[in-house]
Amino acid sequence: MAEESVFSFLGASAKSQAAAISAQAKALAVDYETISGYKKVVDELLTKLGNSEASDKKLAHTTLPEGTLGTGFAEAVDLFSAYEKVQTELQNLSKGLAGHIEALGLAVRTAGKDLAAVDEETKYRLAAIARQAEAAYVKERDPLVKEQKQDEARPHGTDGTGSTAGGDV
Repeated sequence: MAEESVFSFLGASAKSQAAAISAQAKALAVDYETISGYKKVVDELLTKLGNSEASDKKLAHTTLPEGTLGTGFAEAVDLFSAYEKVQTELQNLSKGLAGHIEALGLAVRTAGKDLAAVDEETKYRLAAIARQAEAAYVKERDPLVKEQKQDEARPHGTDGTGSTAGGDV
């Protein structure tokens, strides 16, 4: 009934659309207890990651000294180079995962608030995490990009098997 008085100036079609939008907005209302519980889970994950052997700081301290895998032959150099690359990528993965978990926690904490109500430090931190994620993004490794390229390479109107989409003849 209250919704009808709010939308009384609208025509019948617009009223039904406005009522549907209002109902959808109510369905999206954030339950504080659910969000708080979710944030707790996110914080626990971040703490576990920070304390685990997968922490970027712990990974940095578990590197092998050069020569440990052998000396005097090219394979040892190649193996050590591959080891260093994997070690670096694991550190980057750990940092990125920690950043994404932190951003998720911040997003959960600020869910349902107007952007103006979010403090400057939180806005700055979210922007910094976004910049770090963008800087770490490697387009060539993105499976969605590969899939899009494959879709673009297919002739238009085919399913990739050489037959056109069809139906009954």
